[in-house]
Amino acid sequence: MKYITAFFMAWGNFLAIPCPRKLWNGEYKNLMLAMLPSVGVVHGAIVSLLFGVMVITGFPVYITGFAVTLAMFGICGFIHLDGFMDCCDAIMSRRPLEERQRILKDPNTGAFAVVSAIFLILCWFTCSAELTETVMLSAMREILSGGGNLFGVSPGESAVAALLLIPVFSRGMGGLFVLSYDPIGHSQYAEDAARDDRGSCRTVIAIQLSLYTAIIAIIWLFTCGGVPLTAMASAIVAALGSYLGCMYARKQLGGMSGDIAGYSICTGEVTGILVFLVMIYFIF
Repeated sequence: MKYITAFFMAWGNFLAIPCPRKLWNGEYKNLMLAMLPSVGVVHGAIVSLLFGVMVITGFPVYITGFAVTLAMFGICGFIHLDGFMDCCDAIMSRRPLEERQRILKDPNTGAFAVVSAIFLILCWFTCSAELTETVMLSAMREILSGGGNLFGVSPGESAVAALLLIPVFSRGMGGLFVLSYDPIGHSQYAEDAARDDRGSCRTVIAIQLSLYTAIIAIIWLFTCGGVPLTAMASAIVAALGSYLGCMYARKQLGGMSGDIAGYSICTGEVTGILVFLVMIYFIF
């Protein structure tokens, strides 16, 4: 029951879509963070379904790119983008540590945050549009030549898997970081850092990441005829991108916080989709 409660707590906090059950227990705050991979499944399922439907129905490339980009940031209520912008404002100010921490919590939006968000969104839009075009072209080649599959899985099927897995891994890493590193004093998670359940919560995250990867591999094997290896590789790259983003932000800001988790999620996701696009682009 506590896992169900924690899942719906995470849904209510980290997704903008209506939560089917509004549950809360203050004792489960760390477990709530541990359920972020499951929240990522909901997020990724919506994004990947949207992408698949728009490609199949023949929506224009740029319209599909716009819709996928909006969904990636909008389904979570732009909460992770907000953390990304706050961190960029603080880090790029190049002020002393105390001043950077003050800027991190400043509700005003600075120029560095706006510029960084513009480039991040442009990158996602470009990748989404290029991914749509690549999938459509590969589908046409497959129809004309009778081939074109990648390890038994078409680029379109791999793209759907990637858009599903990347949010799972990026959010899993974000939760793992908050549960592993010492928080900045003003972090909303500071009071929960001393709880003795953080180790078990990290294990819950690892189990979910392994379980969802295995489930997707099995589903794709039986429905598509192969395992989406490129999608899995891009999810691992997204986890690595999240890790590097977190390490950099922690070093610059002197600790861990929810904003840094959002920063790591955004950096991981854009890294994952970039690498996935490069892989299928050069292979096909």
